[in-house]
Amino acid sequence: MYVAIDIGTSSLKAALVQGASFWVERMPLALIQSGVCAEQDPRQWLSGLATVLPRLLERSGVTASQIQALSVSSHSPSLVPVDAAGEAVYPCLTWQDRRALRQAEQIRQLTGEFSDPSFFEPKILWIKQEKPEVYAKTKAFLQPKDFVIFHLTGEMIIDRAAALFSKAHQLKEIDGAKLPRPVKNWEVVDQTTSKAKNLGLVAGIPVVAGGIDAYVEALGAGLIEDGQFGDVTGTSTCLSYCLNENKKVPGAAAHVIPECSLYILPMSSGGGTLAWYLHTLGGGLGYADLDGVASQAPPGANGLLFLPYLAGERSPIWDEGAKGVFFGITKTHNKADFLRAVLEGTAFAVRHSIDSLAEQGLIPREVKSTGGGSRLKVWNQIKADVTGLPYEQLEMVDGALLGGVLLGALATEKRPIGDLVKEYVRSKHIFTPHHPLVVYDELYEKYKKLYESTKELMH
Repeated sequence: MYVAIDIGTSSLKAALVQGASFWVERMPLALIQSGVCAEQDPRQWLSGLATVLPRLLERSGVTASQIQALSVSSHSPSLVPVDAAGEAVYPCLTWQDRRALRQAEQIRQLTGEFSDPSFFEPKILWIKQEKPEVYAKTKAFLQPKDFVIFHLTGEMIIDRAAALFSKAHQLKEIDGAKLPRPVKNWEVVDQTTSKAKNLGLVAGIPVVAGGIDAYVEALGAGLIEDGQFGDVTGTSTCLSYCLNENKKVPGAAAHVIPECSLYILPMSSGGGTLAWYLHTLGGGLGYADLDGVASQAPPGANGLLFLPYLAGERSPIWDEGAKGVFFGITKTHNKADFLRAVLEGTAFAVRHSIDSLAEQGLIPREVKSTGGGSRLKVWNQIKADVTGLPYEQLEMVDGALLGGVLLGALATEKRPIGDLVKEYVRSKHIFTPHHPLVVYDELYEKYKKLYESTKELMH
């Protein structure tokens, strides 16, 4: 019996698994955005857990003392500066926060390596340079999940995969004493203390280190073998290619399981883009309407083309100044065309990232699809048609929760990860590409040209 917690950008989720039964509780989270700033209040994660965990136990009929292990995942690279008592001394700078642009450039100059304002190191430098009083008060810089783990166990840690991703320890400009100790993602950090009662739990529950949501989602999608590829579409989209650890591919990161690494392609466009459409152009449409409405427009959306860069874009263009664009609008276009163009534009962005894999010699053969966006049949089919790859829709859409359960089982049962994946990861449907769809090949080339033609105007 396992509990998994996932701190997302828009919601906090918790799951409890007992045998074949899977219960999930969630609640919305506030994201405070202003210009390039995107913050969360860490206190809402604890208050949220104090709400959802008791609900979870009540629905399942399980007592807290029966829980074998608990794991935590969260959005990242996101940063919480805390004092010695583990209290936040500044709001969480989320992965969407872009205020550390100058510091990212500074790191590029210092190291000669790529750095993005969303990364840990620029954020830490921004706090040091712009908020020295906060930096002085900071005992440790934690990820959201590690903030929660501290309040469960009293231990300040960072998981192995995140620690290897971060280059903070290599910069003399950052005080190494403020960086928490690394532990293996599948390792039990410690047990819950008596403080866990504040969250509806009991003392003595083993707490597993967990990991960054994208990495744990990759595990929840069953990516444990060389060559497996996944698309996790939540607020953003994250593409992951699994590699044997002995394969040395530049840019590959440590997986949350032993002997594997991941080549991660994080995108800014995804479910958040679709949410924007519903809020601004949807005219009262809800998520339940999307499959039907999008199917009213033909492939190619009657020539309407969309660049989904509403929050800039990460992979593969890494352009924080990129903007969204509708191109080819005529008075004949309707609501269905605009919706289909949004879905196709995000699919073109996925194909663009997949094409960049070829530069590393990584060629996906199929895609495992999870995350909230995987619920939409038409979106899976569009992605399959645009990329030319089969899209396997998985039964469990909350990949981070399922991955967290797998980490809990791996830490306590000591069973092979392959056996655990066979037991827990189940397929729902495979969307086979429709061939040939020349319209998508033609529009994809226009998609790339449209960005190149307009990027100077975007900045």
